[in-house]
Amino acid sequence: MRRFSSVAISALLLSPVLGQTESPATTPVKKNPKRGLVSTPHEFFPRDEFIWSDPTSPLSWYWNFGPDVTEAYTNISQSEFEFVPSMWGAYTPNGTDTYFLGNLTEKFSKRKPSHVLTFNLPDQSFEHGGSEMTPEIAARTWINNILPLREEHGIKVGFPTVSDPRGGWVDPFLKNCSKMNDGNGCEFDFVPLHSFGGFGTLKDNIGKWQSKFPGKPIWVTEYGFHDQDEAETQKFFNESLKYLEEHEAVARYSWFGAFRKTKSNVGEEMAMLNQQGNLTDIGNWYLDRAAAPRTADGVLAAVCTLENPCGGSGAAGKMSHVGVVGLAIGLFQLGITFWMQF
Repeated sequence: MRRFSSVAISALLLSPVLGQTESPATTPVKKNPKRGLVSTPHEFFPRDEFIWSDPTSPLSWYWNFGPDVTEAYTNISQSEFEFVPSMWGAYTPNGTDTYFLGNLTEKFSKRKPSHVLTFNLPDQSFEHGGSEMTPEIAARTWINNILPLREEHGIKVGFPTVSDPRGGWVDPFLKNCSKMNDGNGCEFDFVPLHSFGGFGTLKDNIGKWQSKFPGKPIWVTEYGFHDQDEAETQKFFNESLKYLEEHEAVARYSWFGAFRKTKSNVGEEMAMLNQQGNLTDIGNWYLDRAAAPRTADGVLAAVCTLENPCGGSGAAGKMSHVGVVGLAIGLFQLGITFWMQF
């Protein structure tokens, strides 16, 4: 009579971990109140998201261009990993609806955000990644959806993420706000910005918005040096990370790169995951871990495995999903072999 051996049973119990990226129980680290995540989940690699919310991750907050939490983080509380909803653009052509307001407030019993991001590049066309809103429509949309969140629910709101304060969109928006809101304008609590380019570009972008709205906290919600080689990208990353951490006006920042190299639209080197879903050097550094070991020629000595994981003290510290998959497959195959022999 065939029966399961203890090895087979152990293998079957371990089999659900196939494809997971979570690590085993570890000591939680102190969260960095500034450092966050631009969550860009991919339908083919949903398990990649777990590394950013792992207890060993220093990331304290995330946003994803939309009003609803990233699916992988549905059961994670705001205190563990703060979600910042975003009203990307207008839901109707004239901005008279209150859909965003209603959608958000009806979920307050389960999750009430402390901050909200607003219009994504309203001064840019859809073709160039913007929400393409006139200052008038943006003001009306704000008054109908954003203003009540701040005045009635105490939520801190971000100014629209405009590409340049001197580009002719900001002042007309503020004037329309004042006109539509009985002279009270559209009050806001912090200024988000995107910055793609070299270190000088990043400093210039922050400086422009500081000059436009003195005293307002700055959120760098997307940044990086796109389409550069590895050396230039890493140099910018390390230089900019130190700068943002030390800059008193910068309240939060999030590197744009929470995806695999093969799925990047800003150059492979900005990606924090390689083709297999393992952390790149930048990915490790962003999570306050050591980079993966390399040979004298600068080539990765090995991919992340159970025996040689990326990150942590030295070159180790976290079990990667490649290591977990290898372990599970090996044990499962061994168990089947034993089972067949009984």
